[in-house]
Amino acid sequence: MKITPADILNQKFGITFRGYDKQEVDAFLDVIAKDLEDLLRENSYLKEEIERINTELTRLKEMEETIKETIISAQKMAESFREQAKLESENILNAARLQAEKICFDAAKQASETKTEILKHQARLIEIKEIVKSIFEGFLENLDRVIKSYEK
Repeated sequence: MKITPADILNQKFGITFRGYDKQEVDAFLDVIAKDLEDLLRENSYLKEEIERINTELTRLKEMEETIKETIISAQKMAESFREQAKLESENILNAARLQAEKICFDAAKQASETKTEILKHQARLIEIKEIVKSIFEGFLENLDRVIKSYEK
């Protein structure tokens, strides 16, 4: 059973022939009641303060957990960005390599086609040279015949 300040103040004692001085007992009970009332008030305040602190502690723990989750999420996101950037750079390099290979292939093909064209033109030039040579030889032969015919 909890004793309240009112219980102390309302407590009645039996009277005996040689008992304590009633005024001293009442004064002492008043002091005890006041002290108990102060202690109960302080106890109530401290309980409320503990409740407030516990509530704040719970809120801070929740906030800490949220911050931890946010940090983990940010770390995962940063890692994801790094991986994505790495993949993109690899894709860009691969595309550049393919383009360079295509350019080299096209250049080699064009060089080959140009060489083939040059060889065709050289062959045609040789043909033309032979035709011109044949024409000149025929012209010279005709010229020689004409000159010989005048000499006779």
